[in-house]
Amino acid sequence: MQKLSRVRKVLNINFVVTYSHKLKKLFLINLFMMSSFASSEIEFYGKLNLNLENAESKTSQETDFKNNASRIGIKSSFLMSESIKISFQIEAEIDPTDIKADEDKVFKERNTYIAISGNFGKVFTGTHDTAFKNSQLQIDQFNDTRADIKYILLGENRMNSMIGYTSPYIIKGLKISLNSISQSAGSYESISADYSINKIKASFAIDKNAKGHKGERFAIMIPFQNIDIGFLYQSSKKTLINKSYSGHVISIKRNFLNQGSLYIQNAKSNMKILSGNQTSIGYSHKINNTTKTFLHYSKLTKGTNLDDITFASIGFEYKF
Repeated sequence: MQKLSRVRKVLNINFVVTYSHKLKKLFLINLFMMSSFASSEIEFYGKLNLNLENAESKTSQETDFKNNASRIGIKSSFLMSESIKISFQIEAEIDPTDIKADEDKVFKERNTYIAISGNFGKVFTGTHDTAFKNSQLQIDQFNDTRADIKYILLGENRMNSMIGYTSPYIIKGLKISLNSISQSAGSYESISADYSINKIKASFAIDKNAKGHKGERFAIMIPFQNIDIGFLYQSSKKTLINKSYSGHVISIKRNFLNQGSLYIQNAKSNMKILSGNQTSIGYSHKINNTTKTFLHYSKLTKGTNLDDITFASIGFEYKF
């Protein structure tokens, strides 16, 4: 109790949170260090990811600048003791193309949470990607772009009002993640088991009643010299109509001298689009540790040929 009393005197964190229709609109955090604890620096970070894109179908054509989940954030951590660490992160999406990341709002909330970690693992609360979403193991080579697997598969969710837990290694290479999410429409759980050995990664995840869906997902990433091969299989059920769907993602990435990467990907499912099938190819070139450029081409086919659409883009990513 004495240690807890001391911590309360040392750390005063105030979150001021105002909720909009779907997410928090404004949040402030004040961090004060007032004792012999060594203070930690607050890190400001961000990413700009923009591209010029041409979208073309049989009935229309449009060329425009697109924002690919550009973001800013702050994060920090400090030690309560030799084995206990407190950390926090506040992150928001921004859109430099029109200054509106979420309809008429300037900021759109991303992973924003406070966590405590130690030998027992990590416990956190706030807004976060679900364990089910994270189980894709970065197989999606076109994350945040128009070829993102979220347009084909269900379950790519980031949820607020979450309490999460990530275990330490239970056995060599194996960790468990548990999420409990409470929403106005109900509550649900997201669970994953992640295993890695010799750079091979595999994950199995379950979503229970997530936005009216239940799902199971298996993913595996296998490196072979300079090539990464990824495979994901998913089955989901819409609980209201009791209808099941399946889908898959296959990706192959070839790295060149730590500067360039060539990647191809196919995602296929009826979950969101009737006969949805998206095949994409891309190349990215690393200019330095903070900047890269990329070229993407993607074709999305649907139930009827009239709905087919192609995307061609050139863009850049800058991290700070």
